[in-house]
Amino acid sequence: MTRDIVEDMRRFGHLAQRSQLLELGHSAHRVRSALAEGSMVALRRPWVATRLAHPEAVRAINRGGKLAASSALRSYGVWVGRSSGLWVCSPPHASRLPVLFPGEHRIMAPERFPATTDIRWRVSVPDALAQTIVRGDATDAIASLESARYMGLIDDVLVRDIENVLPRRLRRGVARSHRKAMSGIETLFRLAAEAEGWNVEIQVFVRGVGHVDVLIDGWLVIELDGGSHAELEQMHIDRSRDAELILLGYRYHRFDHPQLMNSMNRCIEVVRRILAQGRPSVR
Repeated sequence: MTRDIVEDMRRFGHLAQRSQLLELGHSAHRVRSALAEGSMVALRRPWVATRLAHPEAVRAINRGGKLAASSALRSYGVWVGRSSGLWVCSPPHASRLPVLFPGEHRIMAPERFPATTDIRWRVSVPDALAQTIVRGDATDAIASLESARYMGLIDDVLVRDIENVLPRRLRRGVARSHRKAMSGIETLFRLAAEAEGWNVEIQVFVRGVGHVDVLIDGWLVIELDGGSHAELEQMHIDRSRDAELILLGYRYHRFDHPQLMNSMNRCIEVVRRILAQGRPSVR
């Protein structure tokens, strides 16, 4: 029975080296035929792809490398903060590499944690995290690490391994990472709140309520609204008004994704005002 070359490309994430297809029993002639038929396209040698290949991965391959840092993390579904463009990892001794376009970045370094899957067009999650921590925003990078941890893509052993390959100045942030964080914005807010010296707990179970996102000093609950659904714009307007009410002396304690990503200092100031009013008395 003849193997379907396009179907076999699925196991490689629709982007593969020709040698991977040959290992499955496809002949060089069959690969050339698929290219001629248009079911696959040739990229920078020795890579081929189908029309379903990850666009950023195709760009990375054509620039002489593979997806790296935050670009690789996005392809795994890991939370990533503000986009910093395309990141490409190339072998440290590679030469005659294509010129990068504006907004593209190259990492010339060996992979410390080589991937063991059939997908070869991106670095492993531990490598991507280490690259992001070194070259990206430190707070966003820790949020990505906690996201990968929550998703089960890394465990405590790998977290320690990542910490060990980092420069000493960056290890403390990894050591303080939290395994309970369910979203990137939760991590960003927690780190900002901890910097104020507050006692911060996340995903705390409250009897009669369920789990709350953040509990500060044992009595102030902060809920963090994330996501990208259609109502977010209106939610942002509402939450901004709520925050303004707090600053005017009223009370409220919920923030949305745009507030947390674009106005974290203002969110922390709102919390500071609430805490200054003191713990409410129980009646």
